[in-house]
Amino acid sequence: MNTTNTLIRPPKRSHWQITCDVVFALIIRELKTRFGANRLGYFWALAEPIAQAGIMVLIFTLLGRNSISGVPVALFMLVAILPFKFFSKLVPQLTAAVEANKGLLSYRQVTAADPILSRVIIETVTFLVVYLLLMATLAWLNFSVVPENLLALLGVSALVLMLALGLGLMLCSAVTYWKDTGKVVAMVMQPMFFISGIFFCATMIPQQYWYLFSWNPLFHVTELSRDAYFSAYTTPVGSWEYLGLWAFSCFTLGLMTFRVCQQRFITS
Repeated sequence: MNTTNTLIRPPKRSHWQITCDVVFALIIRELKTRFGANRLGYFWALAEPIAQAGIMVLIFTLLGRNSISGVPVALFMLVAILPFKFFSKLVPQLTAAVEANKGLLSYRQVTAADPILSRVIIETVTFLVVYLLLMATLAWLNFSVVPENLLALLGVSALVLMLALGLGLMLCSAVTYWKDTGKVVAMVMQPMFFISGIFFCATMIPQQYWYLFSWNPLFHVTELSRDAYFSAYTTPVGSWEYLGLWAFSCFTLGLMTFRVCQQRFITS
């Protein structure tokens, strides 16, 4: 009697399953690379926006201001700082995403989009956790943290994500032509903090200067965020159309440039 040994092959995985496995592995790798054994890295993600808001609150308190436009200073600052920090963290991370994982692109299962997806997930989850923890802390301190218009606030957050993702994809593609792109991005982000309405709002600026700040889409982010969050504040300059135009334009151009540079990600 002949016996035949049959090899049992594992079921063939779909493209979606492979992508999910690769992205998950990249997320674990990214977390270990960023923080490693340093547990303070996780703490700093929470402490950084608190420290920045605390400094601003202290300055305004010393100036005799406990509220701005009828809103407590602490909440006024955090509602603007959090989306800005999300944007300013995500764009540089996406700029360097493919270059930092370039060695992995030699594997057939790994595509240039996988490092992008992994970093978007990490930064988005970090933003949500920090946001919820900070708002829970303020609620414990008897602040009213329930947004006036949750749907509008979610809409602003979605546009910020689209804007950051679009710019990140374009800059990631630019790295294949100029390796120092990331350094320029880091330099630009610093002054953006001071001109994006983080520690002031449109009603605090003389009306004849509104148009200067209105060119900046991040100024519209902070204005629309406060307008959505506080019933006591109505933005005179925040424009959904302008922010939406920036977000959709950058997202579309980002996808196009990323697609064009697929081969350069491997060869450059």
